[in-house]
Amino acid sequence: MPLAHAILGFLDYESMTGYDLKKIFDQSVAHFWSATQSHIYKALETLEEEGWAESKIIPQEGRPNRKEYHITKAGRAELRRWVVTPLPLSPTREAWLIQIFFSHASSNEEIIALLKARAENIRETLQAFQTQIPESVEEGGSMPGMERMKQLWKLTGDYGAAYYEAELVWLEKTIKKINKLPPLK
Repeated sequence: MPLAHAILGFLDYESMTGYDLKKIFDQSVAHFWSATQSHIYKALETLEEEGWAESKIIPQEGRPNRKEYHITKAGRAELRRWVVTPLPLSPTREAWLIQIFFSHASSNEEIIALLKARAENIRETLQAFQTQIPESVEEGGSMPGMERMKQLWKLTGDYGAAYYEAELVWLEKTIKKINKLPPLK
């Protein structure tokens, strides 16, 4: 349940609403773990059922009440257990590789166009890593004693950058190989 555990991790920092959680997901871990608002609320329900999180309603004047969640002692223990448990390798699911796999009826030029478009998207993503990730780390870790957390957050950004840099190298090699494929008949 990586989503539930990510939510526990954020709730370990401070109490939050589902809306707050979506915002922090988008600002901090979206480069390796995305979550929709509906998935977050479903996971929060599960966390409450498990006894790992509790909610309270906070009345607000002139606006709808807030439902704020906080981690329980049992939730903190579960989070600690989970973060030290090795996880199995996750299977890769890449829709664009399915396109390449079944491109035998496409021309070399069409395949190369797909690969070049992918490379351009990756370059844009890497540009974002160079600007947004350092900003997010600095903004998110402004409290005293946050240096260790900031360094761990930065390491996940470094992983994302290295992943895409490696994919760019693969794309460049693959484009050369596609150029040498026999033409369509």
